[in-house]
Amino acid sequence: MKALVLKEPRSLGLCERNDPETGEDEALVRVVCCSVCRTDAKMWQSGHRDLVMPRVLGHEISGYLDNERVAVWPGISCGSCAFCLAGRENLCASMQILGFHHDGGFAEYVAVRRTSLLSVPDTLPMELAALAEPLGCALHGLDRAGVRSGERVLIYGAGSLGLFLALGAAERGAHPVVIEPDGRKLRKSHTFRDRFAIGSAETPSVVSGLFDAAFNAASVPSTLDGLRKLRSGGRYCLFSGLQELPESAASLFAGLHYRELQLLGSYGCTRASMASALAMLERFGGDLAFMVERKLPIEQLEAAMPDVIGGKYFKMVVQF
Repeated sequence: MKALVLKEPRSLGLCERNDPETGEDEALVRVVCCSVCRTDAKMWQSGHRDLVMPRVLGHEISGYLDNERVAVWPGISCGSCAFCLAGRENLCASMQILGFHHDGGFAEYVAVRRTSLLSVPDTLPMELAALAEPLGCALHGLDRAGVRSGERVLIYGAGSLGLFLALGAAERGAHPVVIEPDGRKLRKSHTFRDRFAIGSAETPSVVSGLFDAAFNAASVPSTLDGLRKLRSGGRYCLFSGLQELPESAASLFAGLHYRELQLLGSYGCTRASMASALAMLERFGGDLAFMVERKLPIEQLEAAMPDVIGGKYFKMVVQF
């Protein structure tokens, strides 16, 4: 099979490999589409704490098992710990991930646990089915923050994940507002945001009123300023990891005490949230199609990685 292998940072090599071997509980999936996550590009650029090279990257996968259309939950959990049994398998202590610990979807075939396969509706294009994992992460974050109808929700970042959060909040009857300094992203998503009554601003200073919940769909420290935008008792969800804290962190965190704010974390997605994402993609596929801005063959991926890091596209999808 054809596979793109990360040998070391900034060194992706296209090679011919044997098809992956499968264990007793695994299936061999023929990859049709693998969406490119910004984490893939960051691993290409500088590696990752969970990455052992050489490695086939890619964890946002849709494909075929025989004649069945499937999407892949990329986690590999133990299935027997308290978290797995409670449906919170993303917190399993032995969790491993396709494209990080095991070879992923930037190849013609990938070995996948059968329990990680989710059926793709017949009417859903496969390039959109590959978005089920990131959309599932957004839905999981909304569940973690307990977003409800009538609430105001502030989202820092209007890339694909920020817009997924906004769509999920809007479908719950909440009133989302995205903050995005890149006017180009706001212009490209204008029709989508109008369709779902998603407010927007390029800077937090022009956003009035207080919010019930806030999310950072961007990893910059200044997004923690959203704590100031919460009403008393509000919830802030750390949806994207922060590499450092702002200088104002101490005063921001004081609000957790004096105003009984809640600071929550959200990590990855579960099988259930991915299943919900596929159902949402079936409902709103026509509205979300604009997000797939580039489709390309595997041979062109390495040259396109700087564009992913720079946020040029909402989503880019490798097709086989």
